[in-house]
Amino acid sequence: MDKLRALRYFKRVVELNSFSAVAEECSVPASSVSRRIKDLEASLGVELVKRTTRHVSITELGQIYYQHISELLSKLTHADELISQSFDNPSGTLKVSAPPGLAQALLVPLFRRFRQQFPNILLDLDYTNEYALFGQDSVDLAIRGGPVDDARLIARPLIRSGFTLWAQTQLAEKLNAEFGTSNWSLKQLCDCPAIMFRSKTALVPWWVRQGDEWQSLDTKPVLISNDSATLLDALEQGEGLLLAPDWLIPPRLEDKVTPVAAHHTLSPGKTPAVEINLVYQHAKYQLPNIKLSVDFICEYMHTHKTDMVKT
Repeated sequence: MDKLRALRYFKRVVELNSFSAVAEECSVPASSVSRRIKDLEASLGVELVKRTTRHVSITELGQIYYQHISELLSKLTHADELISQSFDNPSGTLKVSAPPGLAQALLVPLFRRFRQQFPNILLDLDYTNEYALFGQDSVDLAIRGGPVDDARLIARPLIRSGFTLWAQTQLAEKLNAEFGTSNWSLKQLCDCPAIMFRSKTALVPWWVRQGDEWQSLDTKPVLISNDSATLLDALEQGEGLLLAPDWLIPPRLEDKVTPVAAHHTLSPGKTPAVEINLVYQHAKYQLPNIKLSVDFICEYMHTHKTDMVKT
């Protein structure tokens, strides 16, 4: 029995909770994954995985075994990568996770420059609104907003951005005339059509700061989407107001849209600004591909951030 391969299959079955997902990831038949784990169970004399036709579950002993082997296998993988990589000629695959909206607004030119500088590194870019789970998902770097509370992870700040409420210029003029002022009250603001972002689990609300407190606004959505291109199209067409980070509005829209209700401090998250971080595992920074990539991305964003964020 190839015990090392069986251990790696078992580790990923625990993390993905699926034989077929592990098989797809490793480019082998699901039967091979199952057979290797059965051989491992036979050598140990215990059941690690309970199998049914529709469900895979890990036994109590399987969970204990996973906890003991997981860190060891990760260290072995890091050691293999460290030996195989080179600072002089970096190569291999680098998987990066980032939100689609951020990718469209900021990351396309960054990764174009990256490919020019490191042509032998294959970029695997996963643009998703779901947070990558290091150690479970196959990811090397993640670019995302908000704090990071995992001690195993490092978060390097890239940019800090506030939020602006935008309207198509003609719609803004129409609403100013209707309200008789450009300094809208909160009631008037709540009566406006709203273009809203939806996260994986729920509608992302609008909050307004009142003194030291944040108050949720009772908005009137006309469109809800998790796709920034759809939201920006609706904004351009004058369908409603869009609360967006400063970096989201592309240059092509800057002469078509205008900020509104600027006297209010608005945010989708009870904070006047959000920090975009580059996140990676502390233990992997010594790997040439990770270190070179982290340093390149941080330097690029530092150099170009004045072109990306309105101040």
